[in-house]
Amino acid sequence: MDIMTLAAKLTLDDSGYRSGLSAAESAGQKLAGKMSAMTVAVGNIMSDLIKQGFNTVKNMVGGAIDAFADYEQLVGGVETLFKTSSNRVMQYAKESFRTTGLSANQYMETVTSFSASLLQGLKGDTAQAADLANTAIQDMADNANKMGTDISAIQTAYQGFAKQNYTMLDNLNTMGALAA
Repeated sequence: MDIMTLAAKLTLDDSGYRSGLSAAESAGQKLAGKMSAMTVAVGNIMSDLIKQGFNTVKNMVGGAIDAFADYEQLVGGVETLFKTSSNRVMQYAKESFRTTGLSANQYMETVTSFSASLLQGLKGDTAQAADLANTAIQDMADNANKMGTDISAIQTAYQGFAKQNYTMLDNLNTMGALAA
């Protein structure tokens, strides 16, 4: 084929070229559509991850603030109930995770839940009440560990004893006197 024939064919019959160009254009549009959908999907995933991360941080910070607010409230209750012996209760609370498996807040909640009855049974002796309350909470933790019972059930039982059975408090008072 000479150059003139080739030039004539190229200028006259461009259907193959046009067909190839049309196919390439169609494939490019499909690819662009898929890329657009993928970009939207990745954007949605990233948005969800950012929201989840924000919510996690927000919940952690909110939980910490709530726990600290509870702590401050509980400290006030301990100070009110135990007066000059409140530092002793606070020291027990600080050590409570190691000694009983309870957080300081859980320890103070438990102590304040039955301390009014305990103080009444001990005729206002806050130092003895602090020590006996600590002994009672350690006993609760020991029972929970030995028996596999949820400590909250044991705490509820002790609270019931404190509210309804002043004989138990008298017995604790007698035990305290024997220990002294």
